Amino acid sequence: MNDALQIIYDQSKKKPLKTIVGTLQNMVQSGRTLAEGFARYPHVFNPVYVNLVGAGEASGTLQANLEHLTLQIEKEHEMRQKIQGALMYPLVIMAVAIVMTVGIVVFVLPNITDVFATLDVELPVTTRMLLWIAEVIETKSGLVLLAIFAFVLAIYFVRKIKPLKPFLHTALIYTPVIGTIVRNTNLARLARVMGTMLASGETISDIIPIVKSVLNNARYSQFLETIEKNVKRGSSISQSMAASERFFPLIMQRMTRVGEESGMLGNMMIYLAEFYEQEVDDSMRNLSNMLEPILLLVIGVLVAGLALSIISPIYQVVGNI
Repeated sequence: MNDALQIIYDQSKKKPLKTIVGTLQNMVQSGRTLAEGFARYPHVFNPVYVNLVGAGEASGTLQANLEHLTLQIEKEHEMRQKIQGALMYPLVIMAVAIVMTVGIVVFVLPNITDVFATLDVELPVTTRMLLWIAEVIETKSGLVLLAIFAFVLAIYFVRKIKPLKPFLHTALIYTPVIGTIVRNTNLARLARVMGTMLASGETISDIIPIVKSVLNNARYSQFLETIEKNVKRGSSISQSMAASERFFPLIMQRMTRVGEESGMLGNMMIYLAEFYEQEVDDSMRNLSNMLEPILLLVIGVLVAGLALSIISPIYQVVGNI
């Protein structure tokens, strides 16, 4: 273990990582366990790391547990990369559309406002709206920036309010298209962590609180809290899942029940993790393919609307000559 930590320390280029590995090395050399070292850095090593390593050290299966942990990290990283990759192109298109719109409103419209003021024609509604927006931005730019900043800040703080999190996360799951992706992402993570820890010899009563702590969705954390209480009363996990079919689909319930009855719950959870990871991958690919033409169409309509709003009054003047 000391040699392994020394190799990691020597290869580490970032100072924070060197500090963490150095501390782990000192603790192991002083007779402490690696799990105790991990527990000192909860912002780096979540409870899954600590418990898997602790169980491996206690049972003499540390190498096998680290391999399970490595596989879980690889799968989670792969799923994050796929989600980010699928969203990249639509986000770039949206950014271009926003920059283009702001550029036209801020730099182009103020220059032609005086021209429109001299035209002896009734301006279209869209043109009047654009001119009003340009005037507000030009004369009250400070207030506009302050309003945008306050809006972003409000969203940030609302997301951080603990009592609101279950409501917001539930609303997110009920959102069309996105809700399915959010649900499958949480189920994939739940099944992956549970399957990995079961394969490492952990018990269900120890696993559920850990899974609850690593899920980002507050609504699923609440469900796991309920499942934990029911399991302590002697109920099965599948029975607890059956009460919330929207959040735990039938396949999740049935496969969990089969795993519990056959004593192969760990294998079933790994299978479910792979199934939902593939579902997330397919959903993100379909969402990306669907958003691309929609966003291009929106940009086209936006550009056409701006062009018509600017050009149509000029054509009216030319037509009246």
